[in-house]
Amino acid sequence: MKKTLIAAALLTGFAGAAHAQSNVTLYGIVDMGYVYDKSDGSSGTSKLDSGALGSSRFGLRGTEDLGNGLKANFQLENGFKADTGDMGTANTLFDRASWVGVSGSFGEVRLGRQDSLGFNWFRGAVNPFGNSYLQGQSATIFNVRGPADRFSNSAFYYSPKFSGFQGGVGYSFNTSAGETTGNDGDNSAYSLGLRYNAGPLLAVLTYEQQNGADNTPAQADIKNLQLGAVYDFGMVKLHAGYGQIRNANYAQNAKKQNAYLIGVSVPFGASTVLATYQRVDNANLNAGKADKDIGGFSVAYNYALSKRTTLYALFNQYSDIVTRVDNGQLGDRRQFAVGVQHKF
Repeated sequence: MKKTLIAAALLTGFAGAAHAQSNVTLYGIVDMGYVYDKSDGSSGTSKLDSGALGSSRFGLRGTEDLGNGLKANFQLENGFKADTGDMGTANTLFDRASWVGVSGSFGEVRLGRQDSLGFNWFRGAVNPFGNSYLQGQSATIFNVRGPADRFSNSAFYYSPKFSGFQGGVGYSFNTSAGETTGNDGDNSAYSLGLRYNAGPLLAVLTYEQQNGADNTPAQADIKNLQLGAVYDFGMVKLHAGYGQIRNANYAQNAKKQNAYLIGVSVPFGASTVLATYQRVDNANLNAGKADKDIGGFSVAYNYALSKRTTLYALFNQYSDIVTRVDNGQLGDRRQFAVGVQHKF
């Protein structure tokens, strides 16, 4: 209730007054900790940093009952650096989400800046580390130089859930900027997804395609297919995923990038242990580096002090992920972090 009242007051400052029938909530995450980062061929760095367990952010979300089963919905979300107070993306206030939509028995339509289905449904859910935990996150291996994680200028439709199944489809006129004049297909993209979530099983299939510029024939369309599942046995969850990118970074001659994930999450009491192994083929070759796989493992331990506050420790190591400063060859990178995250 307090968060709702505070959010309503904030909206009053932004827009003059909040509608009496609207339900608006202020929410967010503040994540801070110590991070040690060491790459082959360079000195290790120690720092206090923001967002090891999850990116620091704040946002407003709200609904209004329109009657006859219809609701108006919106979300505005900003990422920021808790260690400095800087915005996550320079000169962009709501870099993580900025959309408005309508929902009802037909499903939901959203218009604005929002997550792709691959980013949210697959990479955020199939990997036990989701889109966080430094190198442990999905982006280290999946969707390397692929379509954008978030689509600006986009329209998405989410179907109702039928016996655990739900579908989604989205289209962006330009994923990262304003629409261009005379080149309607520049950086346009679409996102498709189907997921099943019932009982102990989550299964996800997503596909994205980001189109090259009309006036640059050498730019190919980036295509990204991802398939994964999570099964909850109670004492342990098993995670598995596969992805394939074609034409990474718009290159017509790029080799297919096949990515793989296997992981576990083990809850016991207030504690949770997480672990993954991930690998992607040809990502270095497509970047003009030696043809070697990028692969590695991550482990983490979380302890919930409450429903909103978590202590964490994590370690990861990935091979052939950096270029050594001493000899120009590929090298490994290791990270260690301990910190605290609070949600509000």
